[in-house]
Amino acid sequence: MPETATRTGWYLKTLTVVALAAAAGFGGFKLGHNEAVAVLTVNDNEDPQVGRPVTPGAEVVAGDSPTVRLSSEAEAALGVKTAAVRTAPHSDSLMLTGSLLLDSNRLAYVHSRFSGEVVSIGTIAPLAHEFAAQQGGLRPIRVGDVVKKGQLLAVVWSKEVGEKKSDLVDALSRVNTSRTTLERLEGLERGAVSVQIVREARRTYEADLIAVDRAERTLRSWRETEEEIQEVHKEAERIRNGGKQCADHYRETWANVEIRAPLDGTLLENNVSLGEIIDSNMVLFKVADLSRMGVLANVYEEDLPKLTSLPATQRQWQVRLKSEPEIAAIEGNFEVVGNVIDPGQHTAAVIGWISNPQEKLRVGQFITTEIKLPAVSDAVVVPNSAVIDEGTRAFVFVADKSAEHQYQIWPVDVLRRGRDYALLAKNSTATSESAKQHPPLQEGERVVTAGNLELYGVLQDKAATVAASKTATTKTN
Repeated sequence: MPETATRTGWYLKTLTVVALAAAAGFGGFKLGHNEAVAVLTVNDNEDPQVGRPVTPGAEVVAGDSPTVRLSSEAEAALGVKTAAVRTAPHSDSLMLTGSLLLDSNRLAYVHSRFSGEVVSIGTIAPLAHEFAAQQGGLRPIRVGDVVKKGQLLAVVWSKEVGEKKSDLVDALSRVNTSRTTLERLEGLERGAVSVQIVREARRTYEADLIAVDRAERTLRSWRETEEEIQEVHKEAERIRNGGKQCADHYRETWANVEIRAPLDGTLLENNVSLGEIIDSNMVLFKVADLSRMGVLANVYEEDLPKLTSLPATQRQWQVRLKSEPEIAAIEGNFEVVGNVIDPGQHTAAVIGWISNPQEKLRVGQFITTEIKLPAVSDAVVVPNSAVIDEGTRAFVFVADKSAEHQYQIWPVDVLRRGRDYALLAKNSTATSESAKQHPPLQEGERVVTAGNLELYGVLQDKAATVAASKTATTKTN
C-alpha cells in the first residue's frame, strides 16, 4: 500500500489521541537534552508503547523547542524545499476584485409629468457612416446617443395640460370683462350707482385676477416655459379681438408636453415608441453621465482594518480592467467601506470613483484594484506555502543554521496575506514557553516551503505517542 494512503488511514484512526496531544500544546515536545527519540505511531491494533516508525530517518530532537532531524534520504523522500526570509518592503499593496457601476448622482430616470400619447420622438444628427446621413436628414434618438441638457427627447400630447391652458384662457377672458365693468362703474358720477355694487364689481375683478395667477402658477409648476404661457395669453387676446383662427402649428401643439434631457450624458434606455400611451410612472428614458464611473470592489473581512485605518488623504487606488490588463492603471479614490459583511464570501463592499473622460469604460466590467498600504515595521516576508495554519495559530519550520537537515517549528503572527507571500511579525506574540525561546525572524533565514506539512505530521505523531504512552502507564498503575 502506498505510504500516503497508510498515513491517511492511520490519522483517521488516531484522531482522538492527536486531539488530546494538541490540547497539551507544544510543551509536550520538550525532552531531555542530548536525547533523540525515534518517531512512533499508534493505531487501534497496536501496543501504543511499541508502535512503528512512520518515516525512516526522521526523529524528534530534544530541546527547548520542537525540532525535527532528517536524514538526507528522508529529506529527499519528503520533498523538503526552503526559501529565504525577506525583509518587508517599504510599501505594500492590497489587491481587490470588483466591477464598474454607474454613479447614482449622475444618473437620471426621465418621466413624463402627465399621462398621454407620444406624438413625437426627438431627433439627432446621424454619424457620417449612417444611412440617414447619406440622405441628408436627421434620425430618431436611440440608445447610445450622446445628448445635451435640455435636448428634446420626446413630445407627449396630454389632456391635462390642454385643459389647464384652456382654464387660463377662460380666466384671462373673465378678468378682461370684469376689469371693463369695474372701470365703467367707477367712471359714473357719485350717487348714480350704490357703493355696494362698485365694491362687488371690484371683488369680482380681484377674484378673476387670482384665477389667472393660479392657472399661471400651476402651469409653471408643471415646468411650462414662459414662452408657452405667453402663447396662452396671445390665444386669449385672439379670442377677445374677434376670434381669428389661430395658426395650425399652435393648434397642434396646444396640449404638448416636451420631454427634455435633464443633464449631459449618454442615453442608456429608450422605452417609448411613436403613438404609445404612457403614464407618469413609466420610465421613458435613462440618461447617465459616464465621464465618472463608480467602482465596487470586495475586501475580505480580515483585511478591513487595513482600509479603515487609512486616512482620507491616502484612500487611493489604481484600477485595471481584467479584460485589458495591458492598459495603464487608472488613478482614483475610494470613499466608502461597507458596514455589512456578505455571509457567503465574508467580504465587505468598497466603493469609489474613477474618471472616464473618453467614456471607454463600460458599466459592469470586471476590474482589479491595487491599494497602496504603508509599510509595517518589524516585519518579514515569506512565501504563503511556508505558513501552516492550525485554527487561530500559525507556524513555520525554520532551518537550523547549526545543524544540517534539522528544522525547528516557530509560532508566527501573520499580519497580512498577499497572492503569493505572507507578511509576518518578526516577534511572535505567542505565550508558550517554546515561543519565548525564539529570537526574531531575520532576513536570510531559511523557511520550509515544501514538505513542511509532513514535518508537522512527524511532530503530531510524536505528540500522539507520548499521550498514548502516558495513558497506558496510568492504566497499568
